[in-house]
Amino acid sequence: MANVKSFMKKVAEQGKAAPQPAAQPAAPAHAPTVPARTSAAVAPSKADRRASDISDAIVPCHTRQEFAQEIRYHWNRSRKEFLSIGRYLNRAKEILPHGDFEAMIESDMPFSVETAFRFRAVAEAVDTGRLSLEVLPGAESVAYQIVTMTPDELERAKAQGLVRPDVTRRQLIDFKRSLRPPKDVTPNDRRRQLLAEYARLRARMAEVRDELRRDHGIDPEHDYGRPGRTGVTIDVVAEDMGAEDMGAEDVGREPDGAS
Repeated sequence: MANVKSFMKKVAEQGKAAPQPAAQPAAPAHAPTVPARTSAAVAPSKADRRASDISDAIVPCHTRQEFAQEIRYHWNRSRKEFLSIGRYLNRAKEILPHGDFEAMIESDMPFSVETAFRFRAVAEAVDTGRLSLEVLPGAESVAYQIVTMTPDELERAKAQGLVRPDVTRRQLIDFKRSLRPPKDVTPNDRRRQLLAEYARLRARMAEVRDELRRDHGIDPEHDYGRPGRTGVTIDVVAEDMGAEDMGAEDVGREPDGAS
């Protein structure tokens, strides 16, 4: 018992002799109560990883309805993802100091400035009601073709059934081109057209000449001794026509001028 009391006394004395930790300075009154996120990447928890694995897992499907259901689910999720990215980008543009937003896009984002602009434009069009979420295509590059239309173009596209989730980018581009006025042909453009046509015709003439020389023994470029002339004269030979090649009114009729 005495040994236990002696041990407890020594522990108490050591605790008194130990230096007390220095007091931390009080936080300023304006300091945020919730610390801001740092730029360091935070490792996802096991629960987050499990949830991600479950959402990305391929569900066994056996019927048309099951496949369609899963594909629609991921299609809708892809639309929500790029829409959320655009909304975050628009919010960052409003909140970040001047220059930080552009630096973030160039250094911290896995996509280009042009792609970020498309994300932002699509999100703004949806949030302002210009484009309905129900007709939003599943890719931002396709949706961007819709949101960059003028009001008149958008109404025409709706009338033609082009504002829908499954529309293709090619269909929208072709639609826009069909509305543009024809481009004025400049002298340089016309010269290029003529030179291209000349080259095409020249190549075709060479092919015809080779065939005439090879299969018919005729060279249309050969000089046949006629002064000042080259080439050959093409004679059109009239072939005998049978009764089946003549009209009923021609059968039995004598040629004009016959007595």
